[in-house]
Amino acid sequence: MANPSKISTLNFLSQQLLRSEQEIIAFRHNLPLLVADLKTKVFKISNGLKHDNNQLWALSMHDSFNFIAGLLALLYSGKQPRLLNPYHQEMRQYYTALLTDNEINNSQFTDKKIININHLPSHNFRYKNRQLTHNFKQQTLTLFTSGSTGQPKPIEKSVHQLQREIEILNKDWGKSPYDLIIASISHEHMYGLTFKIMLSLHNKIPFVCEPVLYQEHLASFKNKHIIYITSPSIIKTLDRNLPVIYCDKVISSGGKLRYEESQFCLEKLGVLPNEIYGSSETGIIATRQQTQPNTPWQNFSSMRIEYDQSSQQAILYSPLLDEPELLNDKIEIISDKHFHLLGRRDKIIKISENRVSLTHIEDKINQLNEVEQAIIIPLEQSNRTILAAVIELTPNYKTHLQTYNHLKLTQYFRLLLKDTLLLIEMPKKWRFVESLPKNSQGKSTYIELKALFNGIKKYNE
Repeated sequence: MANPSKISTLNFLSQQLLRSEQEIIAFRHNLPLLVADLKTKVFKISNGLKHDNNQLWALSMHDSFNFIAGLLALLYSGKQPRLLNPYHQEMRQYYTALLTDNEINNSQFTDKKIININHLPSHNFRYKNRQLTHNFKQQTLTLFTSGSTGQPKPIEKSVHQLQREIEILNKDWGKSPYDLIIASISHEHMYGLTFKIMLSLHNKIPFVCEPVLYQEHLASFKNKHIIYITSPSIIKTLDRNLPVIYCDKVISSGGKLRYEESQFCLEKLGVLPNEIYGSSETGIIATRQQTQPNTPWQNFSSMRIEYDQSSQQAILYSPLLDEPELLNDKIEIISDKHFHLLGRRDKIIKISENRVSLTHIEDKINQLNEVEQAIIIPLEQSNRTILAAVIELTPNYKTHLQTYNHLKLTQYFRLLLKDTLLLIEMPKKWRFVESLPKNSQGKSTYIELKALFNGIKKYNE
């Protein structure tokens, strides 16, 4: 990670309030939101933070314009923004106060200071240039890993890193004259923060505040030059029966698309998707457009991937990082700039002193005709680790959910797998679902999967 102590100069993020007040930042319900509106909101929130001593602020906004205002206000006020879902009990340890635009039941957060920006008093703020040109008092924010394979982990990012990432994108893709950025994904994760928020602000392209998940909604912007920021889960479920909606660029991340799926995007949205390979830890790494089957990935500018013999892993050298980063994916390097992704490295845990591969177990279960997708997670029970399986059945077998009770389904799958899995590999707990729970990034996270086994619904987005 870039050393935040080295960063002291103004960057594009701290200059947003210096733009012409009549420039459009975003559209909410088709109504424009101007730089003047952003100024008012930032000063209003900053005034609310002025006399508060809390430093660690969870930033949780439904609305993307409010998110930017809250982020700027926290950075100007010297507070540490932490981008997380406050409804997850597991995340409570990471913040002492909450800045939000949601109506929240305060009894859920009795130990936290809460500021709802919709309830702040209104004042006629008089802007002075000297108030707008000073540097951020806080130069970093904290994001969290998606938590696909375990509890989300905090990652500190500097505002300089966010700017550097957009500069790399602009260098490689150019700054085409797009009218609008539209997204199906959340602004609170690294992917959405980079492509919906930072790309928009840096290149002065207005964005749509609300998430756009359906083609019918997307069609209302068909006369604009659109960048659509989305995920494989959205692309895979595009409706074949609806007319084509032409986008100028579609960006997808959160998992690989099959060649057929990328062609489906071309058919329904008029352009091959730019797939992004990266992570919360690394930021962007590589991209591809699948012009043919098995199209390799191409590194972004100044990125380099090498194979590390000592760890038997691919290692990334990136201008967005202070030191090389070991990658958790199996990678086949085919040139200085190109590689193939071969899937995730094995997820290994210890059970009764034995090394067990969750990846191996998932692969074996996913080979069954009855299974659309299986995910294996570790659970702690009576001071020991056990395996739990979450199974989404294929459409042809979903009638099993009504035909068999839970015990019968469990016995059925144990019987199917008894000659395939070792006893120590056989899951102890099972959940069978119509569809896997997914967050706004289209990912199934450990927190949501774990919640299926404790009877408590912790998903609230």
